Order: sequence, then C-alpha cells, then structure tokens
Amino acid sequence: MTKHIVREWVELISDPISMGKQDQRVFEHADLPTVIDKLSVTIRLKIHNHEPNYATIFHKGTNTDIRTPILQLTPNKSKFHVRFTGNWGSNVGIEELDDGLVVNKWYHIAYTLSDPEKRLDIYVDGEWVGFYCIQNVKTQKVIFNNGPFYVGRSTTHHIGFSGEIWYDLNLQ
Repeated sequence: MTKHIVREWVELISDPISMGKQDQRVFEHADLPTVIDKLSVTIRLKIHNHEPNYATIFHKGTNTDIRTPILQLTPNKSKFHVRFTGNWGSNVGIEELDDGLVVNKWYHIAYTLSDPEKRLDIYVDGEWVGFYCIQNVKTQKVIFNNGPFYVGRSTTHHIGFSGEIWYDLNLQ
C-alpha cells in the first residue's frame, strides 16, 4: 500500500508590496488551506527602517494571546521574535535571534512549525538560524487557530513594519 501526501499552499502576495507600520493585509481563515498539524510561511522581506516598538511581519489569530504563527521584529534592532501559542502558554518560541536585519536589504525568510515534530524553525536566506523545541512532547501541543492571517499590523496592539514583502503560505 502506498501513502500519498497532499500538500496545500497558497500564494498570498504574488508581487512585492510596500507596507507602512499602520498598513495591513487581512486573509480570512476560510480563504486559507486547512492546517492540521504543520505549517510553513516563506516570505521575501525588505525593511526600510528599524521601529522603536515590536513590528509585526505576520500574525494569525484574533488577539495578542492567539498567535500561531507570529513573526515580529524587536525594537530598534529588528531581530527576529518568532512565536506561537501552545496549550501551556500563549507566547512560546524564540525570544530574539542574535543578528538584526539590515535596512534596505532583501531577505528570504522561512518559518516552519510542526506539532508532530514538536519544533519551530526559522531560516534566513536558506540558512537555518534558530529553533525552539517543545520539551514535554506527550502533553504539550501547538494550538492552531481559526483567526485571520494578518500581514503587517494585526491587532490594535501590534504595529506593522515599513518595507516591502511578498509571501507563500504552506499549510498541511
């Protein structure tokens, strides 16, 4: 017996778009492929300046405690703040990676999250730069959600970024 794997993906933004920190694009959950237990988001990103507050690149969820996935940049240095929601906490993941982004430079970024593998990985320009592993693999689970997928500013507490972006969202 052979096992077939069907992968669903959607290209959300097919050409680069410019974003300001108050801009957002919203993709409703019903318009996205169904997430069962894994997802990956790949983007091309260029920021124009470092923000004085956390800047949201993308966020799927209805509020700040529902955040699977969320990718933000830290204040002033634009280091990655890579998070998700688990059944043990709403703010789980990588606090910040060592290097910040350089302004006006294009980056290819991949965010992958797998509940069966119990890990979150982040890649920049094809290089694996960080990960987070779930420790209690029998009891701790990633919580996926039915909220909208925001590009840029999401909830009222999250500002976006100033720069350019385009996306592929792979859900499985």
